[in-house]
Amino acid sequence: MKRRIGLLLGVLLSAALLAWTLWGMRPEEMARILQGLRIEWLLAGAAFYFIPVLLRTWRWGVLLHGLPPARFGDRFVALTIGYMGNNLYPARAGEALRAYVLQRRSGIRIGASLGTIVVERVFDGWMVLLLGMTALLAFPLPGLLRPAVIGGSLLFGGALVFLVGIAHATERLRTVLERMARRWPGRPGEWLFGFLSRFMDGLQVLRAPSRALAVAGLTALIWLAEAGTYGLVLMAFPFRTSFFSLLTMTAAVNLATALPSAPGYIGTFEAPGVAVLRAFGIPGPAAIAYTLVLHLVLWLPITLVGLALLLREGLRKIPTFPPEQRVAPSTWSEGPR
Repeated sequence: MKRRIGLLLGVLLSAALLAWTLWGMRPEEMARILQGLRIEWLLAGAAFYFIPVLLRTWRWGVLLHGLPPARFGDRFVALTIGYMGNNLYPARAGEALRAYVLQRRSGIRIGASLGTIVVERVFDGWMVLLLGMTALLAFPLPGLLRPAVIGGSLLFGGALVFLVGIAHATERLRTVLERMARRWPGRPGEWLFGFLSRFMDGLQVLRAPSRALAVAGLTALIWLAEAGTYGLVLMAFPFRTSFFSLLTMTAAVNLATALPSAPGYIGTFEAPGVAVLRAFGIPGPAAIAYTLVLHLVLWLPITLVGLALLLREGLRKIPTFPPEQRVAPSTWSEGPR
């Protein structure tokens, strides 16, 4: 019931933001802009978008350090299928699907994979907010973006401190979990505390400063490359704007897509994207046309590749995730499995 309510709220928010974005749009002017698109630049942008995907695959390997080895190809398949799941299903179901596929291909437990994905999202959030804070200092952002950047900084800062604390207190927390499991016997308690223990295995990178710095460096490259995709798509249009404005747009849309929405981030992508472009002097019809086309370029190729890989894996739909195999509490302190 709660999941349905959350989905309904997300759909309503998406519809409201999309309606606000398209309000007053003149179809004839939009059609004129779209007819003049240079398709070769759209294809270049679609192809270039897989460079950030490859960088994310590399970064995931650093995050998985200390867990059973996962080949680059296995990580790429799992990550791409996960992004497809995020684009087609609500509530970021692709993250769980990604962890499931990696377990099928490499044996890394779902709980540990999810731990690394949480760390990855925190680093992504920090980098996006760094872009947003830079824009905040250099340019008067649209009204709602200013509190969003400040609030997001506090949120992701607190999340990073919390995860670092857990990573450095893993052994003590395992002991606490084991004691709690003895007081809550039976399969549900055993599974829950075992899952939490494996989740902590996925936070190991935060205990190694050199690897954490490597993750931070790769995260910076990822977001610069993603902004590069924005730039290539822009070349298909007859207007131009600065790379700084595209970095600001990258930060804004990725902050907004963290909100509940319909599958594919409909509305939560368009509204902040158009707002930023208009703040940088791009006329409304051009800003709307560019944002809609950019969203399609970012959404369609990765979704098609992910669907193809999903079918190749023999998965016709997102699976119902069974409880992970039972793990006796006495094995929780043995480290990554």
